[in-house]
Amino acid sequence: MAWIWLDEKKFPEFQKNHYNVLYDCENDSSEEYNYCVADFFRSFEFKKSIKSVKFRVSADNTYILNINSELIGIGPASAGGDFLCRGAAPKHYADKYEIEFADDNPDKIDITAKVCLQPEMLTGYSRGHGGFFFEGTLIFTDGTTENIETDSSWLASPDYSYNGFRSYDSGKKKCISDSYASEIEDIWSVEDSFIPPRSYNEVFYTEITVGVGKTETFKFELDKIYGVHPVISSCGMCDVTLMTSELEGQERTEEKMIFGQPDGDYFSFRMHSAGMMKLIVKNTDSADVQIRISLIAPWYPIVNEGAFTTSSEGLNKVYDVCKHTLKICRQTLHLDSTKHQELLACTSDYNIESLMTLFCFGDMRLAEFDLMRTADWLVANDGVMFHTTYSLIWVQMLHNVYMITGMKQILHYCKNALDVLLQRFDSYIGENEIIDNPPDFMFVDWTVIDGFSMHHPPKALGQTVLNCFYYKALIDASKIYSFIGEDDTVAVLSEKAEKFRIRFNEVFFDKDRMLYFDGLGTPYGDGHHYRPANVDKKYFSKYPNILAPLYGLCDTELSVDILERIIFDDMLQDIQPYFMHYLLNAVRKYNLFDKYGMKLLERWIPVVTECDKGLAEGWIAPEKGYSFDHSHAWGGTPAYQMPMAITGLEILEPGMKKIKFTPNLYGLDFAEIKIPTEYGMIYFKAEKGKETIFEVPDGIELVRG
Repeated sequence: MAWIWLDEKKFPEFQKNHYNVLYDCENDSSEEYNYCVADFFRSFEFKKSIKSVKFRVSADNTYILNINSELIGIGPASAGGDFLCRGAAPKHYADKYEIEFADDNPDKIDITAKVCLQPEMLTGYSRGHGGFFFEGTLIFTDGTTENIETDSSWLASPDYSYNGFRSYDSGKKKCISDSYASEIEDIWSVEDSFIPPRSYNEVFYTEITVGVGKTETFKFELDKIYGVHPVISSCGMCDVTLMTSELEGQERTEEKMIFGQPDGDYFSFRMHSAGMMKLIVKNTDSADVQIRISLIAPWYPIVNEGAFTTSSEGLNKVYDVCKHTLKICRQTLHLDSTKHQELLACTSDYNIESLMTLFCFGDMRLAEFDLMRTADWLVANDGVMFHTTYSLIWVQMLHNVYMITGMKQILHYCKNALDVLLQRFDSYIGENEIIDNPPDFMFVDWTVIDGFSMHHPPKALGQTVLNCFYYKALIDASKIYSFIGEDDTVAVLSEKAEKFRIRFNEVFFDKDRMLYFDGLGTPYGDGHHYRPANVDKKYFSKYPNILAPLYGLCDTELSVDILERIIFDDMLQDIQPYFMHYLLNAVRKYNLFDKYGMKLLERWIPVVTECDKGLAEGWIAPEKGYSFDHSHAWGGTPAYQMPMAITGLEILEPGMKKIKFTPNLYGLDFAEIKIPTEYGMIYFKAEKGKETIFEVPDGIELVRG
């Protein structure tokens, strides 16, 4: 296998790149790195027909790959990353493909790749130098095989028409037919991606004509919000401005194209979050100009698909919108949203999305890959993540995903990171025997209390929540170590958790109000945006009073009393859809779903009624003028909570080898639910006055409650 790139002697200005869009800590930050899209091409001809091809491919930073003029994929799978991990990624990945030529078997294979040198989105990670590699095996119809790979025989030249981020000018394209690639040092040592390639779906196509001398504006509505790559072709010379947004009046993503030759084709490297599109076309030709516009939406491939139907049309719509939003956020990693496209740092989002996947799509490999990549970053950064609470939620997610998949290899892979993370939090324990001096108290919720953002609250507003997540991490870590047979560690963690639970209540429980307060007013913080100076004030909010009962930091009687007092308490700060995940979990845990569950879930109905194209990020604006995106799956917990509550599903053995159903319609007339698993589809149907139907595939033992 050889990595190749543009000849350094011919193109010295297009060699190096930034590690990511945030920061470049090893390369000389004073050096200017030029934007470049490089074209690679190789044609292989044979005297026999090709049946199929299996291959691996990767690039630094992003490739768009075509074989025989057909789009094959955009990649590679992201290295993930965290806002604090700003150097080179710990690992670089290769995507694996297998293509069947089912009908007219060709005797020739043309491979074309465009590679964008510079990272453009937060999910893009580089090793600091341009590169491309391809290696594969051709299988012929006669059963013989032949290997092909990148080497210096491949054509390689810059595509100058891509002249900047989201900027294209076909008139600048140069035809360089005799420029060959250089074989370069392999600084990537790629590992195969843990997930299959994404599927690519044309969700919009149209053709428009603009007359001579005219400038026209076109608007198009999509049926849903998607993460899309625009593809625009022109038969004629014109200037095109493309603008996309999720909804009318929201922030737009803009690209500019100049088709300075009679024909031109543009494929955007940028994923747009689009529910609508606007085009301004200026005809600069002497004849009418025809424009073809296609929007290509990638998402993680769907093999099996869950379903949820009840007598409530409102709740059915909530499920459908949550499920669609999850679908578009499942890329080569889980995205927080197709608009933000943040790196692998929003672990709380992915924990919820992985639980939604249990009922929506079944395939948990993306969640497992997210866990593994986060483990790599935790080890590389000595157990520190940008969002301190999220690093602890990673432990929850690891336990949750293992219970669904039973993939013990994931536990072994992540063990070192778990060791490092727990050691890191040991260093945050103060003399008061609770977490007292962490680097920050991020993240609680996307709300504001007393003028402080709960994204990065002061200690007095964020400490108790962080300690709740720490206790839960100790409990789940103990279970994880038990699964891999480390009984001595289990004993140590169990004792530590019990001592911590006692101390937690001594420090944070207010006996007068019979509630937990949000944190100590002791000195903390340096005034940094993410570490605000503390205030000597006692706050009470819903956040710790949801988590403490949920995680068993208080007994059942007190837990029920606290939850019933705070659920609809208007005197306490309301919570966003994200934190409703924890509240609904607590309501289910303490058998309060009959009283409160459906009322809480119905809060989503007006949200999806107002916009059913994608799920709104929240329902309380965290700051004046803030516009929520509508592609945010972190608030999609109803797609998990509703089927979970109605079926009463309990996973009794890892891998869902043994499960229990305790059904309850909670006032609905009927519910029909399909749950995709690796064994096949679980079918559940409950109807008032009729016997509940359970159909479970071979490999799963069912216990009825």
